[in-house]
Amino acid sequence: MWRRPVHWQPDDWQEELLAVARAALWEGISKGIRSETELQRFIMASLMRRYRDEWNYGIRWAIPLLTEDGDDEGREAEGGSEQIAANSYDRQKESIWLKMVVREALMRLDEDERYLIERQFWDGATETELARELGISQPAVHKRLKRTLKRLRTLLELS
Repeated sequence: MWRRPVHWQPDDWQEELLAVARAALWEGISKGIRSETELQRFIMASLMRRYRDEWNYGIRWAIPLLTEDGDDEGREAEGGSEQIAANSYDRQKESIWLKMVVREALMRLDEDERYLIERQFWDGATETELARELGISQPAVHKRLKRTLKRLRTLLELS
């Protein structure tokens, strides 16, 4: 299904996902969701959110720690000038800033809008798959996505 985040052991990650699914089921029932399809969607959204959070953490903190070797010889062999290192650092800072701006804009969307964006762009779901999940037509999904992307673009321009 999904790749295991680098900083998790397989059994621990499976246990974590089961705990997240159980908590989401309980939360969904507590919110009054009675439809099995809606509960599945709610649980899946919780699992995807947890998965993305762990990979965001892993990319930002765990992978650099796992790949750090502590010596400068490797850096010199790769090209080694301080200018290259400075440019790399600047690109990293810019990338982190852009991610923060996009994440903030996404958080300002409604939950349904965020779900559409996450499913299509992070998970690669097609409009047809989304239509099936949501119980609406594919053209309706297309219109919602178009409207959501327009809203997201506006939010990003304001940032």
